[in-house]
Amino acid sequence: MQAHQNISELLSPYILGVLLSTGIGLILGLEREYDKIKDEQGFAGIRTFPIVAIIGFMLGSLYETYTPWLVIVSLATIILFLGISHLSIVQKHSMTGITTNLALIATFILGIMVSGHLYKESIATAVIVVTLLSLKTTFRSFIKNITPEELFAFIKFSIIALLILPFLPDKDYGPEGLLNPFEIGAIVVIVSFLNFIGYFLVKYVGSKKGILLTAILGGLISSTAVAWIYASRSRESPELSKKYAAGIIIASAIMFPRLAVLAYIFNSAVLSYLAIPFALLTVVCLAASLLLIRRDTEQPNTDINLGNPLNIWNAIGFGGIYVAILFAVFYGNKFFGESGLYYSALIAGLADTDAITISMAKFALLDEKLSLASNVVIAATLSNMTVKLGIAFFKGSKKTGRLVGYSFGAVVLLGILYILLNSWIN
Repeated sequence: MQAHQNISELLSPYILGVLLSTGIGLILGLEREYDKIKDEQGFAGIRTFPIVAIIGFMLGSLYETYTPWLVIVSLATIILFLGISHLSIVQKHSMTGITTNLALIATFILGIMVSGHLYKESIATAVIVVTLLSLKTTFRSFIKNITPEELFAFIKFSIIALLILPFLPDKDYGPEGLLNPFEIGAIVVIVSFLNFIGYFLVKYVGSKKGILLTAILGGLISSTAVAWIYASRSRESPELSKKYAAGIIIASAIMFPRLAVLAYIFNSAVLSYLAIPFALLTVVCLAASLLLIRRDTEQPNTDINLGNPLNIWNAIGFGGIYVAILFAVFYGNKFFGESGLYYSALIAGLADTDAITISMAKFALLDEKLSLASNVVIAATLSNMTVKLGIAFFKGSKKTGRLVGYSFGAVVLLGILYILLNSWIN
């Protein structure tokens, strides 16, 4: 007890603030010092940044005693000093950036935040800033490889997410109040964002890095697209049928965790009902794909061209599919009961599993029918697996169709048994 009291006395709020400010300054200063050594330019490093952070903390601690203008004038003075310093450096070096200057201003403000006892917030901000500073080379390499189509897709996504979505009315319209423009827009943005992640993972991580990794990442976007591409290639190169079949199977395996994430976003409770069947079906697919690929040494073409990362018409089309499924689920349940939901799921699964998963997650949120909702989602995935089996069978080589058939047949059988068992228990 005495030792704890001594430590508390030693680490007074002021001393703790100084230490945190010093740590934040060291984090940022270390990165700038390293960058300065590499580029042989810069004027601030591992000593300057901690001092600036401490000055910010000291001034922030004094403004309550004196005046807030102390902080405001000091910040303006630092900005003016850095501006004059930058101009003098530009006269000597024609090419120079302002990143270090901005980092120093941020460090000063972080010191002020520490004086306001925003400890967690200031540390988190410092970590984000230093991460952005350290990723300069990665960002430059990334930007060099971006195509105009990808850049425009990112701009369009930003316009939809930041300029259009916030202004959509958050009100219920239409029969039974099923149409909420903001909610529909948010769903389109979330699904488009997940597709964005999958697209760039395929491009920068998975492409030509092995069929399993590429198929896994491709499955984050569209396992149906992977099935279509790999089935076609298996017919062109029948000797690689086993590997392409493995790619189709493992891309489909990723469908289950992807849908689990979507279900969790819109209704976390339904995930507990989907976890066991989805895990079981994923393991079956993974085991089948590993058995097919483990002894083959020849590498097939694994490149997957999944098109535009954000096609506006596809995004609008997804919104339309979601609205159609929303009505199908509501009226199917209203007029035909549980059987109507299953019919809707089987039809929806032929085109898209994301929309029916989101719709059933929200349906369970309203009616608290979690078990039924999970069964309907599973039925939709089985319908979708049947579509991909048809693609592999009719578009791929005979061997690919047969191997995919064995795996997907087992998945469909297990899924049906689980639905029947779950329905009987509940």
